[in-house]
Amino acid sequence: MSLTNLPKFILGTLILLFGLMLAPPINTGLIDLTPVIVKVDPKQLKCMTNNIYFEAGNQGAKGMAAVGRIVVNRISHGFGKTPCSVVHQATVIDAKKMCQFSWVCEGKLAPVRDARYLQAELIAYEVLAYNRYVDVLPSTALFFHNTTIDPMWPYKKVAKIGNHIFYSKAKRI
Repeated sequence: MSLTNLPKFILGTLILLFGLMLAPPINTGLIDLTPVIVKVDPKQLKCMTNNIYFEAGNQGAKGMAAVGRIVVNRISHGFGKTPCSVVHQATVIDAKKMCQFSWVCEGKLAPVRDARYLQAELIAYEVLAYNRYVDVLPSTALFFHNTTIDPMWPYKKVAKIGNHIFYSKAKRI
């Protein structure tokens, strides 16, 4: 290389390196390189994971994500300040404990750490850290129940996913 081409070579190398620094990260599919929006507290992740697992562990990813979105929606609507406070929210009516999520009142505490649990944990993390799956349910969806029951709620049905029906608080028309 001649000395007259050295400045062009250095300039070209600097432009290439600067361009690489500004380029978005390459997603290889092996590691998610999306920046975390919120740091996730392990206790909150466990509450969210257990809720998704017990409520929708047999539903597939979309059903699991919908249950996760319900918890996040309830936080934004003042049901509680954290996933744990929403999941474990209960009231006592006529000396009977009534839970927002049936598994809590049933006393289930130790889920099996199987493939479904690991999927629930991944979805819980993605919902909490990256605010993912917002397209699964509207932000107004706050309630759901199994298709085998009909609580005759006065709420507006917004989706049926798997064996759950989801509702917003708006009145039925």
